[in-house]
Amino acid sequence: MRICILSSFEDLLLKDTGPSVRIYQLAKGLASLNNDVHVVLPGLKFADKRIDKMTIHSARGVLPKGFFRAICRLVGISRPTSLYFYDLSFIVRIAPVILQSDVVQIEQQTAGGLLIPMISWIWKKPLVLDCHDVFQALKVRHVSRVRRILETFLERIAYRYATLILTVSETEKASLTSYGVGITPIDIVPNGVDTNVFAKAIVKTDVKDRYGLRDSSTIIFVGNMEYLPNREALKLIETRIAPVVRGVSKTKFLIVGRSPSKKVSNGIVFTGVVDNVAEYLAASDVAIAPLLHGSGTRLKILEYFSSGLAVVSTSVGVEGLDVKNGIHAIVEDDIDAFALRIMELLNDKELSIRLGGAAKSLVNEKYDWKTIAGHLNASIQEMIRSERKEARA
Repeated sequence: MRICILSSFEDLLLKDTGPSVRIYQLAKGLASLNNDVHVVLPGLKFADKRIDKMTIHSARGVLPKGFFRAICRLVGISRPTSLYFYDLSFIVRIAPVILQSDVVQIEQQTAGGLLIPMISWIWKKPLVLDCHDVFQALKVRHVSRVRRILETFLERIAYRYATLILTVSETEKASLTSYGVGITPIDIVPNGVDTNVFAKAIVKTDVKDRYGLRDSSTIIFVGNMEYLPNREALKLIETRIAPVVRGVSKTKFLIVGRSPSKKVSNGIVFTGVVDNVAEYLAASDVAIAPLLHGSGTRLKILEYFSSGLAVVSTSVGVEGLDVKNGIHAIVEDDIDAFALRIMELLNDKELSIRLGGAAKSLVNEKYDWKTIAGHLNASIQEMIRSERKEARA
């Protein structure tokens, strides 16, 4: 089966954001199951390469990037090249890859633009719509009115033309249904983690020495700070969580991922993007996710679990995952109490080990990318069989 995956993430191969990790791992998993997988990315130059049994195509349109930057500033979009999906010249250039495919999967429902109706209505290709989150613009505060209206409109169009909709959890599926999306089949394909990466023996002394962590307990938060809910969480760490914890315990907070230019601030260390997050998790004592907003499910939680770390999270942080409070993690929505829960884990090693072990078992059983890719492959095959059966009828 030839599968074309359209991604709006130009930096997909960096795998430094939750969506880019999901797209890459699902494409890799489908390719490992003997599918001919072609991933199309918007880029500033034309290039084709073979990686992990799949072909990566990079293409661009004719509209200048400066034009897209202006639009991005107006509506609050962080990736200018994603707007190439609205550029007719870009569509013409990638059309041969789409037309030669048996099925097309597009990542992010608001990124399809002109492509989604063309793929489904004009080119008559079965269309899988992978929703990393649903109606996010309606759920996240501080989103401009223009962006909220535009994204919601585009999202509804995408659902209308999709042959199969993927969501990451039962919660997201229920959200879709509540907004009136129920005619198109909806399948749950959860986020996952490459458990093999965390199963390897990891030397953590390098990270501890690099950031001066040997004499302190380390609390880690992983996330892309270009994403508003992560910025909100970082502000809570800086203003309400870290001051309380550091006032009682000798600790440092490690912030891993795309972050502000500052490197150290009041016991908070910023690493920026890292090559192997497993090393940083191995060097930490407790992982946290003080998220107040957002949709979808958090890859960071699955990575925390796979590393065997004890986790303190808000209910938003573990939303959509099969997590039980007090068994797999400590779930705390009171931010003042959140800091106390961190100190509880730092002082109770037995509790930390028990939580970390249960969390790791949960990930190994339910959230390994190989298992998830197998489920997606079966869903796509069933979709194609249903399409052919309807065509014959």
